[in-house]
Amino acid sequence: MYRSCFYLLLCLTFFPLSSFADTVRYPAIEDSGDQRSNYPIALLELALKKAGSTATLQSTSARVSKSRALHLLETGVEVDVVWTMTSIDREKRFLPIRIPIYKGLGSYRLLLIRNEDQAKFSALKDQAALKQQMMSQMHDWVDTDVLRHNKFKVLNASSYQSLFQMLLHKRVDAVPRSVLEIEAEQQLYAEQGLHIETDWLLHYPGAVYFFVSNKNPQLAEKIESGLRKALKDGSFDLLFQKHFVSQLKKMKLSERKLVELENPLLPPETPLGESILWYKPD
Repeated sequence: MYRSCFYLLLCLTFFPLSSFADTVRYPAIEDSGDQRSNYPIALLELALKKAGSTATLQSTSARVSKSRALHLLETGVEVDVVWTMTSIDREKRFLPIRIPIYKGLGSYRLLLIRNEDQAKFSALKDQAALKQQMMSQMHDWVDTDVLRHNKFKVLNASSYQSLFQMLLHKRVDAVPRSVLEIEAEQQLYAEQGLHIETDWLLHYPGAVYFFVSNKNPQLAEKIESGLRKALKDGSFDLLFQKHFVSQLKKMKLSERKLVELENPLLPPETPLGESILWYKPD
C-alpha cells in the first residue's frame, strides 16, 4: 500500500495531471460573438486526432484575456494550451510548437478605419506619413511592441472590444488587424461605419503557435506530431483553405502598398526556411 502511494505521488510530481487527462483545456474567448477561435480550435482537434489522442477539448468556464490565459498556462491552472504570437520571452516561458498555425498570414495586417477616412489614407504619400496616424492595439499583444519599434504611434486598448470603440469615438485613426480576422470584425461594425482600408498592407515576420506549459512536454510532442501528420497528408492545408482562402482573394494583397516592418521579438529558432509551413500571398 505504501509503495503504491509513493508511486502515485512520484507520478504526480514529475508528470502534470493534464498528461493523464481526457481533456485538453484552452482559454475561452473574451467576446461570445468573436469567431476568431473557430479555426485554431478545429486545427487543435485535428492535430490531436492525427496523433491518435482520444482527448477532447474544453474551454475555461470564464472568458479570459491573452495575458490572463498565459498566466494560467504558466501556473498550470485551468489551461493546457494557448495559441498566440511567438516572441523571445514567450518561448522562454513556455514550450512552443514551432508550426505556424496561420502559415504566417497573421503577420500581414490591414487597417480597420472609419468610412469617411478612406480618402485621407489613400492620399498618404509614404510610410512616414502612415506612421503619423494614431493606431490602437491591445496592451499585451506582440503587435503593439512591433509597431512601436517601427516608429508607429500606438495607443493601448485595455480590452478587445475597446479597440473598436476607440476607433468609433475618433480616439485613434486605425486599428491594424490580421488579414485573417479583419473581414469578420468589419462586418460586426459595418453599420457603425467601419471599413477595411483599401491601399496599405503591413507585414513583419512572425508566427502564431500553440504553446503549452514547460511541465507538459508530452502534450507538446502530441500536438506537434499531429500537426506534422496533417501537413503531410494535406488535411492541414484543406482546413486552412476552408477557413481563409476565399476571403484572402477579396483582400487583393498584391495590389496594395506593402510596408515591411522589423520584428525584434522574433526568436532565432523560427523555422523561416521551412517553406511548407508558410503561405505566400499572390
